[in-house]
Amino acid sequence: MLFISSLGVTIFVGLLLILVITALVLAAKSESNLRFLIWGAIILFVPFLGAIACIINYYVTKNKIKSA
Repeated sequence: MLFISSLGVTIFVGLLLILVITALVLAAKSESNLRFLIWGAIILFVPFLGAIACIINYYVTKNKIKSA
């Protein structure tokens, strides 16, 4: 049987919260209102994958704009 300590759960929830907040802040800085609402819904409904996708999208588009 798998037992997870309360410390492990606390660390996991803390890291997930930091990831989601970071993704929301980056989306708010770089997207228009409608695109931010779409990214916000994705991040909140699929927290881990949505946050990772938003962060990757932010840095890819940032580098693409910078190099153009």
